[in-house]
Amino acid sequence: MLFSNKLNKLRTLAWVVIFIGIAVMYLGLLFKASMTLMALFMVLGFLIVLSSSAIYFWAGVLSMRAVQVVCPKCEKVTKLLGKTDQCMFCGQWLSLDPKYKKEGQ
Repeated sequence: MLFSNKLNKLRTLAWVVIFIGIAVMYLGLLFKASMTLMALFMVLGFLIVLSSSAIYFWAGVLSMRAVQVVCPKCEKVTKLLGKTDQCMFCGQWLSLDPKYKKEGQ
């Protein structure tokens, strides 16, 4: 599940930002006549790819701080960010807060 929980959403965002940065650098190749414009697009694309690395680093820091819980549906260990989050394997909504607990569970 690509967008199942908050960590996977953050990692997917960083992955998309990498491709945007590469696309910006590739657009810079269209301006071969103007070396200044081409260099500007190359530097801008590089900074975008660098920002993606910062997002990946941030996701790693959040992942290390996340609480590990066992999903009641698929019985796999998953990480929980915030009060509620989804299982990264099956998409089941999980919570540590008892007020979010559904009736019958």
